[in-house]
Amino acid sequence: MTDAVENKQVEFGALEVEGIKFAPSVAALGSTKQLVLGGAGFRGLEISGNLVKFTAIGIYVDEAIIPHLSPKLHGKSIEELCNNELLFEEVLAAPFEKLVRVVFLLPLTGPQYSEKVVERMGLLPNPGIKEESTKQFLEIFKPENFPPRTSLICSFTEEALKVAFMKTDDFPEDADAVIEDKWLARAFLASIIGKDGVSPLAKLSFAERMSRCL
Repeated sequence: MTDAVENKQVEFGALEVEGIKFAPSVAALGSTKQLVLGGAGFRGLEISGNLVKFTAIGIYVDEAIIPHLSPKLHGKSIEELCNNELLFEEVLAAPFEKLVRVVFLLPLTGPQYSEKVVERMGLLPNPGIKEESTKQFLEIFKPENFPPRTSLICSFTEEALKVAFMKTDDFPEDADAVIEDKWLARAFLASIIGKDGVSPLAKLSFAERMSRCL
């Protein structure tokens, strides 16, 4: 594991996106387990000929995912990793915790965000998502507002989605809500890093940094 630790120090440093600093590692929600920054980028849409940037997204993974992925992906170029979503499908399936920090660059209400997520999840294969889980997800966000530079922290485990709201510069230690539905967790993460994920730049950043370690 020595090589992986050295790679983390060299390859998984901090990143800055649109003035937002993403730390090189953060603790998983409700745990002291450190997750490393795989990549980061912004989410934007072209509106009336102008690129409007809505959020900055950082993707964190358990360092143990590297030796797990290496036998399948070692030696492949960034283009090969991105083609057919090879890297991202393997990351989605890997039995390790992943965490995403979403920083809002423009103001957004909780319902605006959660309804868009549910809409995107509806376009993805999600054979096992329970209706009550979707309702719970929408309820969690109903009273929330996200002024610029506030953050949403989403932790994806094998069995659940953990959600925390980061209103200050202090990274939260525990989740504000937990949804025990592995299919919802998987679909939400897929909407971020899967095919047609919301931030192609974050995915490319992730592929570039991971390719140096595999």
